[in-house]
Amino acid sequence: MPVDDLTPYERVEIQMSMVVPLIRDLQSILGEEVVMDALRERHRRSVSEARARARTDVPFERRIDRIERDFSMFAAGGTLDYESRRTADGGLEFDVTRCRFAELMAGLDARDLGSLLLYGQDEAVVAGAGTHLDRTQTRMEGASHCDFRFRDSVGGKETKRGAEDEI
Repeated sequence: MPVDDLTPYERVEIQMSMVVPLIRDLQSILGEEVVMDALRERHRRSVSEARARARTDVPFERRIDRIERDFSMFAAGGTLDYESRRTADGGLEFDVTRCRFAELMAGLDARDLGSLLLYGQDEAVVAGAGTHLDRTQTRMEGASHCDFRFRDSVGGKETKRGAEDEI
């Protein structure tokens, strides 16, 4: 099957089947905290780099529309069960009650890695879109649902420059 035919979930499943054993080997050799600290630092840098190149020139409504489209793409094939709603301030909220990504990481005995390797990427992608994500709980951490709350991170400071470009 060509890689372009894989769903986002199938791609992640293949990646994690390779990455998790490698990380566990590194933890065994270097120590768990050293490896976890390195993963946390990589996450911090990814978010910082994404913020530095954030597309705040695109109107917030278009950025939120893009997030909504991307979210539905990741939910394809029953990967996520969720409810979504728009807020009065133009934000977007999702409550995910089933997440095959969390189930995958649980099956690999790697929930501790899932938040950094998978969910942490959400923050970088959203930061790169000039949008803020609040999430107080996740299925990966054992909660009943993930609560995604997307808001404008530039607070109305958007410019028109480049606003016709896709993010």
